[in-house]
Amino acid sequence: MDALTEAFNLSLGEAASTFSAIVREEIELSVPTIELVSREELTHRLESAQPAGTTERLCRINQRFAAAVGFQTDALLLFPEHGSLEIVRRMLGDDAAIEHITELEQDALAEIGNIIINSCMSSLANLFGTEMYGSLPRVQSRTARTLLDDKPATDVILVARIGMTMAAHNLHGFVLFIMDVPSIEHFMDRVSSYFKLPQQNSGELV
Repeated sequence: MDALTEAFNLSLGEAASTFSAIVREEIELSVPTIELVSREELTHRLESAQPAGTTERLCRINQRFAAAVGFQTDALLLFPEHGSLEIVRRMLGDDAAIEHITELEQDALAEIGNIIINSCMSSLANLFGTEMYGSLPRVQSRTARTLLDDKPATDVILVARIGMTMAAHNLHGFVLFIMDVPSIEHFMDRVSSYFKLPQQNSGELV
């Protein structure tokens, strides 16, 4: 788990630097949290994290990646819906007219997600000495309950959660990486190889 944490910490450091340049503000990262949880448990945690009595929607920027060495992952960049407009305004400039931001919001958020997520995945690919092939980013607005409805209801998923905070605007977002068990095993093999750890036997994760 320490090796997994360090792998994601290295990859998100570059992504945070890129994000900071986009919004022209310092971005603070939390220490990565690595867990094996069910989709239902993750959904429950997302709901519990919301303020009491609210059903605020989340802006989800999602890309699917496949590595040449055999693992696949969904990378999700999440922000509260009310914060997505602020991100676009910071990207386009504070003097941008609100009607123009509204028209460009989807494209701008997709581009932000594309830059940040690809920066992270490129760092992982370099660590593992492999290639990553990604889909185009998709931007959606969903409730915490329905956020992961389109993801396979696998028994176990690997979640690497790294919080990102724009302190001056009290805006919090985070990145999730979701994998099924075979992909987790391939990913763990690459992490073990990179950090020169003993190889894990198949089945130990479950």
